[in-house]
Amino acid sequence: MSNTMWDDLRRAADELEVQIHLASMDTRDRWRALQPRLAELERSIALQGDRAGQAIADELSSIGVALRRLRDDVKKGLERPRTP
Repeated sequence: MSNTMWDDLRRAADELEVQIHLASMDTRDRWRALQPRLAELERSIALQGDRAGQAIADELSSIGVALRRLRDDVKKGLERPRTP
């Protein structure tokens, strides 16, 4: 497994966390559901390093998809004009 994949995932998560305070309650709930998965994945990678197996690679991919969807949804929400 590549550190680049983890670095990209972590960067996306950090960006999202910065924007999340502007998001809807649903988006915040989705973010809160992803946070424990991110923490567990980070622990697994730290423990196993380059020996990380397919299960970790699959979880990395799954979380990456969920984070990118959430990030895109947040961006769309921020781009919509706000009504007073």
